[in-house]
Amino acid sequence: MSDMEKLVARLESVTTRLEKCASGRGAPAGGADDDDDYDTLESVTEFSKVIAKAEALVSVANSLPEDVQQISKMLKLVCDKNREFMRVSVRAKMPPQADLPTVIKPLNDAISAIGEFRDKNRGSKQFNHLSAVSEAVPAFGWVCVAPRPLDYMGEMIGAADFYLNRVLKDFKEVAAHKQWCTAVRAVFSALKEYVTENHKKGVNWNPNGSDAKSAAAKVYGGGSAPAAPSAPKAPPPPPPCAVAAAPAQQSSKPASADLFAALNKGSAVTSGLRKVTDDQKTHKNPELRGSSIVKASDVNKNKKSPAPAAKAAAVQRPPKFQLEGKKWICEYQSGNNDIVIDAQVSQALYVFKCDNSVITVKGKINSVTLDNCKKVAIIVDTLVASMDCVNCTSVKVQVNDKAPILNIDKTDGCQVFVKKATGLDTEFVTAKSSEVNICLVEENGEYSESSIAEQFLTKYKDGKFVTELYEVVG
Repeated sequence: MSDMEKLVARLESVTTRLEKCASGRGAPAGGADDDDDYDTLESVTEFSKVIAKAEALVSVANSLPEDVQQISKMLKLVCDKNREFMRVSVRAKMPPQADLPTVIKPLNDAISAIGEFRDKNRGSKQFNHLSAVSEAVPAFGWVCVAPRPLDYMGEMIGAADFYLNRVLKDFKEVAAHKQWCTAVRAVFSALKEYVTENHKKGVNWNPNGSDAKSAAAKVYGGGSAPAAPSAPKAPPPPPPCAVAAAPAQQSSKPASADLFAALNKGSAVTSGLRKVTDDQKTHKNPELRGSSIVKASDVNKNKKSPAPAAKAAAVQRPPKFQLEGKKWICEYQSGNNDIVIDAQVSQALYVFKCDNSVITVKGKINSVTLDNCKKVAIIVDTLVASMDCVNCTSVKVQVNDKAPILNIDKTDGCQVFVKKATGLDTEFVTAKSSEVNICLVEENGEYSESSIAEQFLTKYKDGKFVTELYEVVG
């Protein structure tokens, strides 16, 4: 019976609000009871499902390293800030574009903090965990996207799959890491489901609500909107100007009167024109023809060429090359062709934002990652796990012995050299990449080159879509 009473009470509350809107009173003026009623709206209460998934993620992360725990709590904070924003949206009408940054500031700050945390912990062994959350968390920016926020969310959430798959591969022996990956996906799945059911075309603001900045200040800070800044003091009066001479008395006749008077003269209207003599006519005086030509250089000689736009100076960061624990860190190397690593089977190599450099890895190494590199060549004897190329341009990879798998993602131009005798078992995984070529090297040093397909054809066959390699004939 108690459940029925709660349902009746809730229906009465909704009926009261509908009667107010029908009578023309619109949204509540800000009374305590009416303000609390806003939080019972479905647009707010349904977000609790996302919060529940984030709390489950934090619980799973408690058995994992500290940095994973920290970024899980930061993601939970983002969910909390998104819920606060939804509380603002049901109270306020859509703000002008100039006020939107103020309204979403707490949510935006929480999202930015995750990216900063990832960048500060690039040397972490759990860097893939941090990157997965950092790549997906911009999906919470759906509050600024209309009319198709789901398309934007799909792109952001999909960017995390690459790093989550690497976590599953690197920690496949530890069940807690698999549970954490599942929990991360559950958070964003719940968020996408919430937006689909409540805000499919963008945030549903309250058309009868109050000012968004005032509502945000009340929800975020628990008080009224901040007072507007006081008006600046008036500037001092200008210095007294000199008394101008009195203008000449103008005629009361309109300006067009003289024109019509001249036209009414008939043929006498030309009597005031000056006579042009023969020595002033160019067709009778050839000497004047040369001086009547206007050269293009004379027209443009006084024009000043626009000043070239100043280019923003690229930030030069100091190069870094050192062993941190069991991970070699190689960052911001430029024009260095003498980078040599004597690796051990338990070590990994992470190469970040290097260009025009050559890296040689001697011996067995567990894994190698190239991230945001340009025109970098890397030579590896033997790989135990995998090599990853992410966001690279014009890179070359040479494997002298064996490599189980090569992952190439978002890379334009990658040439891979593997020995025919030992490299035929290597698996190549490519995504969003172009100009990827595989070279099989013979014992005599000669090699045959094969390209990775970039175009595919998808057809509907036998009740499902089938994707095939697209071959151009001609």
